[in-house]
Amino acid sequence: MSLAAHLPTPAVSASYRAALLTTLLAPLMVKLPQVLGLLLASPLFTESGLGVGIIRRGLPSLDPNIAYTSQTLGHRAALDWLSGHVPWWNPFEGVGGPLAGEMQSAALSPLTLWLALPNGQLYQHLTLQILAGLFTVLLLRRLGIAPLSATVGGLLFQFNGTFAWLGNAVVNPIPYLPMMLLGVEDIRAHQNRGTGWIAAGLALSLYGGFPETAYLDGLLAVAWTLARLPGLDGRRQIVFLIRTSMGVAAGLLLATPLLIAFLDYLPHAHTGGHAGAGFVGLHLAPERLANLTLPYLSGPLGQGETPGTPAFWGDVGGYAPLGLVALASAGAVGPDLRILRRTLAAWVCVTVATVYGLPVVSSLVTAIPGVGMAAFYRYLPPSFEFALAILAGLACHDLGRGTAEGQRAPDLLGGVGVALTLTVAGLVLAARAFHGLPPLPWSVPSLLLGGVVALLLALVAVRPLPGAHRSQAVALAAVVEAVALFAVPTVGLPRSGSVDLRGIQFLRDHIGLQRFYTLGPLPPNYGAYFGLAGINHNDLPLPRAWVEHVRRHLDPNTVDILFTGTRRLSDAGPSALQSLLANLPEYEKVGVRYVLAPGGISPFGQPLPGPDPAGTATPLPLRSGDEVVLRTATAGRTGSLQGVSLFIATYGDHSDGLLRSTVCSGVSCADAVADLTQAADNHYVETDLTRPLAVTDGPLTVTLRREGGTGRMAIWVWPASPDGALDMTLNGAAVAGRTPKLALDFSEPTLPPRVYADRTMAIYELPAPAPYFSASDCQLAPQSRDTVVADCAIPSLLRRLELSMPGWSATVNGRNLEVAADGPLFQAVPLPAGRSTVSFSFVPPHMGWGHVAFAVGLALTLVGIMTGRPHGSGLSDPH
Repeated sequence: MSLAAHLPTPAVSASYRAALLTTLLAPLMVKLPQVLGLLLASPLFTESGLGVGIIRRGLPSLDPNIAYTSQTLGHRAALDWLSGHVPWWNPFEGVGGPLAGEMQSAALSPLTLWLALPNGQLYQHLTLQILAGLFTVLLLRRLGIAPLSATVGGLLFQFNGTFAWLGNAVVNPIPYLPMMLLGVEDIRAHQNRGTGWIAAGLALSLYGGFPETAYLDGLLAVAWTLARLPGLDGRRQIVFLIRTSMGVAAGLLLATPLLIAFLDYLPHAHTGGHAGAGFVGLHLAPERLANLTLPYLSGPLGQGETPGTPAFWGDVGGYAPLGLVALASAGAVGPDLRILRRTLAAWVCVTVATVYGLPVVSSLVTAIPGVGMAAFYRYLPPSFEFALAILAGLACHDLGRGTAEGQRAPDLLGGVGVALTLTVAGLVLAARAFHGLPPLPWSVPSLLLGGVVALLLALVAVRPLPGAHRSQAVALAAVVEAVALFAVPTVGLPRSGSVDLRGIQFLRDHIGLQRFYTLGPLPPNYGAYFGLAGINHNDLPLPRAWVEHVRRHLDPNTVDILFTGTRRLSDAGPSALQSLLANLPEYEKVGVRYVLAPGGISPFGQPLPGPDPAGTATPLPLRSGDEVVLRTATAGRTGSLQGVSLFIATYGDHSDGLLRSTVCSGVSCADAVADLTQAADNHYVETDLTRPLAVTDGPLTVTLRREGGTGRMAIWVWPASPDGALDMTLNGAAVAGRTPKLALDFSEPTLPPRVYADRTMAIYELPAPAPYFSASDCQLAPQSRDTVVADCAIPSLLRRLELSMPGWSATVNGRNLEVAADGPLFQAVPLPAGRSTVSFSFVPPHMGWGHVAFAVGLALTLVGIMTGRPHGSGLSDPH
């Protein structure tokens, strides 16, 4: 079924082909710097902890799960597909867990295959944008909208605020809302393809992996469908509802494999904030209303939040530019499709009021089943952005045909008034919250842009212009504003850099089937990205048994859904390192062999007191030949010193030369050297002493000399705190009142030894990790995580360190066996005496019914398509 089949005549076909081509090319042109590699779009460079030479200029996306779930788990799912396996299970997070059933990986979505490519997430997002634009154009064409106006609607939706600010699984269902509604309109026009569009749109929306967005968009689809009932006689209403319901049923049946995986997982899952009352009562602060139409009023992403001001960036999910609001307001009062226009306008008003917590309205909306369980204030924007785009397209159409030269456009002028009233109300609320604070740098440019757009639209409304020219002018103003605002976050993308994979290669060479735990580098779920099993997690939902085990046995002070090695439930509680050292045997029991720590400083190092944490750091440049001497009255402890670490700047990892150190305790000294080409910017550089130095309870002197190199390098220094004991000189001259961050690395026999280090990570080895497979009186030869060959002298029990859940099965020499639980977490199967080949596999329970339902859904879709008949379309219906 080609897109061109929607175009009724050759002349109109050419016009709409131009509209479709525009929405096809526009995202590619706007993101051309990323496509060409002039900007680095992949979060791998900035979020994996492996980036080298990366200079971050801001946030390119609000939700870091663009990296930690969407990129990492999506990449893992794509690789599973390409290796011939359905991605039901992920063995690389925690101690294993469902992958497709976790949802956020979008493991069963066709577009997830893009993520197998190095820059695949960029292409995935481009595809989503293009689909959103194309189907919005086709929907507006089905409503009888002129090609230019349909193009405007398509462009405004594909450059919406959610696509601009978010990139995780939230955006995956967005383009399928206009696809479903195209089906609704086709059915209303008796087109036989309507059932197929509804079924495909609903199924793909669910396969997108974010049920909150899919559900909230679905509510708008229901409202749209009901708004299209008037104007049909009784029989046609029944046929319309039956065929629409057939499409919905077919879509749900097509999505049944994913729904089964998800629903089978939920009884065993920890769901975080979705439990209990969910998100009822939460909303964006009304003081942030101005950011709806002036999105960068407080600055680029993540900026403009200060203590005492309302939180915003962590909760917002999109915006609606002033020009879009003005144009949509004009489109709400056109002469045709009156019920649909008013329905869309009501949807916008109600959802925006809910997002900002308007009493009564918010309570009524969150009382709808399922709405309060989602973070609706973040996930409703795609639906009202779509409604606004449709109304804006209708407004352009009205302007193009409704005013003769010499006439004004009162609807457009009224729309500008609505947008300005909303913006001014937001500014008044913001003034109360930000009163007394200095003006933010982006406030004036934001106000100027909004003012210019409003002025241009107002001038177009009152100038004596032909309708076609007026429509073109407003289209240009609204689209240029939308594209400009969409492009702002790209300022945060790095322009150059690379990924250091040496540590990854070490782990691949040595970890086998065992696991690692990270204190920072290679955060979850980048282990899954590289096929390395790490026990850390950053996900939702999560296996409840694993979350409880972490809390009870590994790290009682971690955040349940953020077992990252850095996040703390309470700053007053134990650190991740303290929890690790207190529970080392428990980490070994779950198969942890390696501990990853930031490069440049030992996690077991002892920082010397000195810098004032509230002070502002300044760089102390160090050129070739410069010498810095640091003296402290006491090292704070005695023992065998292995090395020292110093916090430095290398200006984008571009320094060179050597940093030589001499450390003296009393009359005993030891030397060290660090290669500055391997030193990370704004990080510690670690220098290992050529021999252990016995440190006594007395003065300690550290002499640092830079040798060679022309690249910039500096030592970061802070104001000295009152208890600071470090004295510093540069080339013999005292550096008064300033002190660097210096840490001492003492060796202790109880600490894990370091087995690898580079600028991105240091790797420490635990002495006694539990084997992944174990069985008494047997010799085991693991072939993979799922297969092991056992030679047993007597019958035994094979234990496997993989999470036990319904859906696991095993074969022993081809004979099916039930997989039993071995304690609260792991698995076990009985082994006979002699040689056995044991294979494990996971398929969600009841998946056989899922396959049947998928086949029925496909058949129902085909029946719906084949039993329809073509009919007319257009704006002739005044309803």
